Amino acid sequence: MRLPTSRAFVGWLALILATHFYGGKALCAQIQSLLQDQSPLDEETLSVATANGLVIDGFHVDSSSLPNGPSVTDDSAFRRQSVPYDSLRLRTPNFDDDDLGYASISVGNELTFNGVSIGAVHQVYRHSPIRKHSLQGDDLSFEAEPEPEQPEHYHWSGLLSQSLFFNAIESSFRIASDDQIRYLLATKPFWHDYFASMKQFNMRRWNDGDPFLVNYVGHPMQGSVSSYIEIQNDPIGRQQEISATSAYWTSRFKGFLWATVFSTHSEISPFGEAGIGNEGGWTYPIADCHRPCPIFKPGVTKYTNNTGWVDFIITPTVGTLWVLAEDTIDRYISDRIQGDDRSHILPKIIRGSLNPSRTMANFIRFKKPWYRDFQESESSPRPNRGIHMLPADEDRAQNHKLQRFSFSAYYRTAPLGTASHGCFLCSDGRGGGFEADYAITSWISASTSLDRQQGSLQKGTSTDGSILSAGFGVRLVHERPHNIFSLSVRPGVVVDQIPVPGYVDAVHGTYIASNQLNVVHPAATILLANDYKLNRMVALRSSFGATIVRYRTAPKDPPYVGQIPYLSWLSPDSYTNHTTWIWQGGPVFRF
Repeated sequence: MRLPTSRAFVGWLALILATHFYGGKALCAQIQSLLQDQSPLDEETLSVATANGLVIDGFHVDSSSLPNGPSVTDDSAFRRQSVPYDSLRLRTPNFDDDDLGYASISVGNELTFNGVSIGAVHQVYRHSPIRKHSLQGDDLSFEAEPEPEQPEHYHWSGLLSQSLFFNAIESSFRIASDDQIRYLLATKPFWHDYFASMKQFNMRRWNDGDPFLVNYVGHPMQGSVSSYIEIQNDPIGRQQEISATSAYWTSRFKGFLWATVFSTHSEISPFGEAGIGNEGGWTYPIADCHRPCPIFKPGVTKYTNNTGWVDFIITPTVGTLWVLAEDTIDRYISDRIQGDDRSHILPKIIRGSLNPSRTMANFIRFKKPWYRDFQESESSPRPNRGIHMLPADEDRAQNHKLQRFSFSAYYRTAPLGTASHGCFLCSDGRGGGFEADYAITSWISASTSLDRQQGSLQKGTSTDGSILSAGFGVRLVHERPHNIFSLSVRPGVVVDQIPVPGYVDAVHGTYIASNQLNVVHPAATILLANDYKLNRMVALRSSFGATIVRYRTAPKDPPYVGQIPYLSWLSPDSYTNHTTWIWQGGPVFRF
């Protein structure tokens, strides 16, 4: 093989450097050094290259002397074409279309080799996508640069819905275990007694009269569960294990703040102990006995209205200490028992048993007792179990897009009759109305309704009229591919619209025109519904449930105010409840 000439060698070296340092100062310095070594050109012009030649700033290099270079037999193929010399083009790269075009012409600092523009190759290389090399061969697969992941936001909807669910579990347990609470809810006016209870809170003492286990074990567990509810909805906090880091202690301090808010709500809110059970509105002896209490001794036996500072303070503070204790057990005991093997069930049961508060918080978000976010977030390869006919990612994203608003107009009837007209599988009490929902999450929505129905609901009346009912509450939703099942609970009011016919007042000699008497009653509606999807925006809804209406009764409770120990600030009025079973159906529009 013939060695390259000195000029070709210099051109080859310049080509390598230009490809690597294209557009930089190194290229300019290299080109200028080449110009200084060559003889000056006539009128300072640069030459151009032919299609298979190599041109370096106007100097032709014999490419046939290069390794694997093309052989040239026609001397006429090498031509010189003079162009005006521009010294600025040596310092400023020019990427115009004419320079990087399809002609093998080198102007200024452009380099071409065998008809290929070095600048164009460099631009393609710089802007090409990431190339993924295959381990099996020379195939190259191109993939776009991954977009930066968006930071996960705080789950406020999960925090509120899970706290509401936890409050419902607590209230249901209290109602099921205390006959006095059931009596108050069934026979007493809710809002009157709630505000009466709030006025009698005694915050001049520490103890509220509850046993030690209730105040110093039960309420701290409530505080720790509510704290874990906040932690598991914090994308950063739920990844933390106990450690001396600011991230861990910041997350647990946020849990303490939410436990304080939840504890205050559970004491004084309408859905807490002041509203459900009327804590503060009536007194009772601390001795374990019912009314009347034969062992009560005035001036000796103490009595209480179940209020004080103890629950407000102990619940969040001792609850936070409980969280720290469970975190310590989880890391230094449960982790060592489990080890690296997470497949065995016994270590999982031990982990869930040693952390009762976190187990309860996991249950509230429908997770397994031993579920830990910092473990489940670790990526683990899943075995391929064959080909599945799965929808495209775009279709899945479209199907899972949450539709916030829904509107339903329906026909309503009472298949079992009303209070004044009893029947079985009939169409009595016909009417209609509408419902509107707003989705807070995919499984809970705020729901409101307004409807009108014929027939009086009041028990024992023969007057036929109509009722107007309105309610506001929540709807629990479970969506399936073709159906949506839901359970709605809406407290509200029912207005009995009783017509009063016109009559002649013989005493005063006047005629009284017909009128309408409106009587307002508290009520609540519970409905179980099924929506059959016609398409993504339209469905047919069929609902069955009951409307519970409260009517005031004539007998009243004897006044207990001033009669120790049974002092009471609750209303002496008593109520009875009447249930009317209803069915309603109609279209649903979602958007």
